[in-house]
Amino acid sequence: MGEFKQEVLRINNKVNMEVFHQGLLSQRVDVLRDKVLITAKNRRVSVLSLVDETDKGTTEIMDRALIAQFKRLFILEMKEELGVKVLAHLKDYDPGLEISVSLSIFEKPVEELLPELKRETGNK
Repeated sequence: MGEFKQEVLRINNKVNMEVFHQGLLSQRVDVLRDKVLITAKNRRVSVLSLVDETDKGTTEIMDRALIAQFKRLFILEMKEELGVKVLAHLKDYDPGLEISVSLSIFEKPVEELLPELKRETGNK
């Protein structure tokens, strides 16, 4: 389970780098049967902070677009790198606190998925 959690955190940070061009300050993962909850501390994308000062509506639209892209890539990376199908990945971000929360829902409990996972040294 520990290795699985580390891989989820690695993928989460990797996708964050791809979408937002910056890593996470900290992150934590909790497994709840067929769900994974990720809480992360992020830095606000600087251009969004700048736009937010003059046009909050535009930054809300940009936030939603970036989160949609993140969700799509996260699901894809989980499938490609771990061989796990994510049924849904829900994500929200609070720009004031710079905290994001994500919830991934799998087709069965994570404990049942562990034997099926692709391994870095194995059949990737």
